Amino acid sequence: MLTAALLAMGFLLSPRAFMITGSGIGLAGNWYFVVAAVLLATQIVTISPRTSNREGTYTNALESFGYGVRFFSLVFFSCSILGIAGYAFNEVFLYWFPNFLFSFIILTCSFLTCLAPSCYARKIQLIVIITILVGIIFLSVASLWAPSPKEANSPDFFLPYGLSPFSEGLFFMAPLLIGYELYASSSTKNKVSGSSYALALGMAALFLSIFAYAALSVSGTEKLADSTVPYMIGARKILGQTGRYIMGGIIILGSYVAFNTILLFLKTPFITLMDSHFLTRLPSRNLGKQVVATTIPTLTVSILLLRGYAGEPITESYIAGGFALWFVFYGLSTAVSVTDTDSLLSKLLKICGIFSCSYLAYAVLQMPEAPLKGLITAGVVSIFITAVGIIGRKKLLP
Repeated sequence: MLTAALLAMGFLLSPRAFMITGSGIGLAGNWYFVVAAVLLATQIVTISPRTSNREGTYTNALESFGYGVRFFSLVFFSCSILGIAGYAFNEVFLYWFPNFLFSFIILTCSFLTCLAPSCYARKIQLIVIITILVGIIFLSVASLWAPSPKEANSPDFFLPYGLSPFSEGLFFMAPLLIGYELYASSSTKNKVSGSSYALALGMAALFLSIFAYAALSVSGTEKLADSTVPYMIGARKILGQTGRYIMGGIIILGSYVAFNTILLFLKTPFITLMDSHFLTRLPSRNLGKQVVATTIPTLTVSILLLRGYAGEPITESYIAGGFALWFVFYGLSTAVSVTDTDSLLSKLLKICGIFSCSYLAYAVLQMPEAPLKGLITAGVVSIFITAVGIIGRKKLLP
């Protein structure tokens, strides 16, 4: 169970998670931990319906809608994290190395990893994830000996504006734990239990919160809230240049494991399509299927990178629009399962989860510019893929 939980953490340790963690605690102060607990509870109470094996036309449509939402979100999300990885390598390690080129190096490494035998790919993913967690713990422990800023000397630094459920800190943190189920959907042979995903969510929230507290204790809220790279501020305050090297490595490795998880998820329906009776005349060699299925999402992300979407404001709008519909998918999936639940307490928890997902869908749209454009575009793509899933007589996800 622990191994499955660690593998499910791959997407949760992306550079954007550290960005949300640093800026979130800078905006909300210690209320960060309250918001993180609410986000964790929301994800846990809605785990079960997303890992069920229900059959039927409605389920087919819902799963197709979920894949469409996530496909749209993840291709733009990939541009963002690959761009961050390139920037981190350029700024921290080699100033003369083109950050754009390094983004493609990470993309290529992930592409090759996804083509490797699954046992080796899992081992690589597991080693990298453990390395990231060790780096987080090392920096957090080292922060105990780092000097504290003047503003953190006060015993109570819950910020007044962090009291409101409509605060900027909550809006920024809304997508912190989204996407853990990507590993669930891409694992076709060894289905992972709901308890494994709950453990993955709990560990991700714990490690990110530990780093958040360490960064806050040495940097204070204002510096973290005002920075576009808050994770680097905390790391540098803790261990100086060595801390920057460690955090730079964490960001690069986080981009790698997150993009690995994304590719594993996005290629799954293409493999399913090639295994279907519509395409039985195509060559059945497994490697060929893997190459074709992995190339499609990789090429899509590459084109977006070449067109300059990494770091652009419109990319943030598309991600926000996709994430909003992703939360809608969570809510719909949970709503479907409410009638199948006998326990009154479970029903109440799921209903609370539905309302929470609805609010998070609203919250995630409050941060970027032109969120309506991203929402409409994500909706059009999702509806199209939903139609394909219904007409195709076969689920896009196995």
